[in-house]
Amino acid sequence: YTLTLENSSGTKSAFVTVRVLDTPSPPVNLKVTEITKESVSITWEPPLLDGGSKIKNYIVEKREATRKAYAAVVTNCHKNSWKIDQLQEGCSYYFRVTAENEYGIGLPARTADPIKVAEVPQPPGKITVDDVTRNSVSLSWTKPEHDGGSKIIQYIVEMQAKNSEKWSECARVKSLEAVITNLTQGEEYLFRVIAVNEKGRSDPRSLAVPIVAKDLVIEPDVRPAFNNYSVQVGQDLKIEVPISGRPKPTITWTKDGLPLKQTTRINVTDSPDLTVLTIKEAHKDDGGHYGITVANVVGQKTASIEIITLDKPDPPQGPVKFDEVSAESITLSWNPPLYTGGCQITIYIVQKRDTTTTIWDIVSA
Repeated sequence: YTLTLENSSGTKSAFVTVRVLDTPSPPVNLKVTEITKESVSITWEPPLLDGGSKIKNYIVEKREATRKAYAAVVTNCHKNSWKIDQLQEGCSYYFRVTAENEYGIGLPARTADPIKVAEVPQPPGKITVDDVTRNSVSLSWTKPEHDGGSKIIQYIVEMQAKNSEKWSECARVKSLEAVITNLTQGEEYLFRVIAVNEKGRSDPRSLAVPIVAKDLVIEPDVRPAFNNYSVQVGQDLKIEVPISGRPKPTITWTKDGLPLKQTTRINVTDSPDLTVLTIKEAHKDDGGHYGITVANVVGQKTASIEIITLDKPDPPQGPVKFDEVSAESITLSWNPPLYTGGCQITIYIVQKRDTTTTIWDIVSA
């Protein structure tokens, strides 16, 4: 400040320096420089006003986005940067930094938006070629082992033609599969898949071998999971049998050597890789030997299964024979029932009745 005195004899000036002593202003240019799945690194610059006293240290604090109170990370920081670690992956945080001088703690500088603790994902898992035609290829893959702490937004599929060094994007999908079309018949292609989250792109996962765009010809195959199936009479039964082959094979079912007759209770449905037999409210005569034949231009394959219906047995077959008769005993014989109920007969129950009564008594069981 300048103090000036003036009268008729002249003018005199004096200079006075006024030093305002206070806490410092907020640090400036607070920035997030690095984010991982468990840490955040921040930097800042000293306050524009130091309060007339040298900055002693900085205080760094954090706050979960879902909470209101800040927690101290470090209270005696002597540099203009800090790495905040031991953060919870996938959570969002606010951060603030405050300068301190000999007169106290100043106002904080804050991050304007919550910072999510995450990183780019790991590459997708193994890529599988599900189908190839003369102008398309169907690919599928598994999720990355780690999503980087942030939800996978999409997958990018890239391809590279033989004798080319350039990778070009050919699909963006949210699912774990993609069909790439408009390929040139007979051309060789390499494929790779990249996972993307809100932090960026993963390293690519490449298909191990190149794919030639051509129609596949594969011998048909049918492989039931089991040779025998059982069902309680009156209950439902559903049998799914995997099939394969290119071109898609025709499928034929038989029962006991004759074409299977489909009804409202018994029907067969087919998909590209399954044939499904459904029996509703099974009858005992639904049991038997079933055959599944798949065929295409390459050949054919047949598999057999047995369906056993479970129920109480039919009556023994007659007539009942009197093999031996004496004054005190009778020896009887008979034939087993035609239908045993789907399992072995364990015992026969023999009963007798006096001709003068209507009550049967058990003789043997």
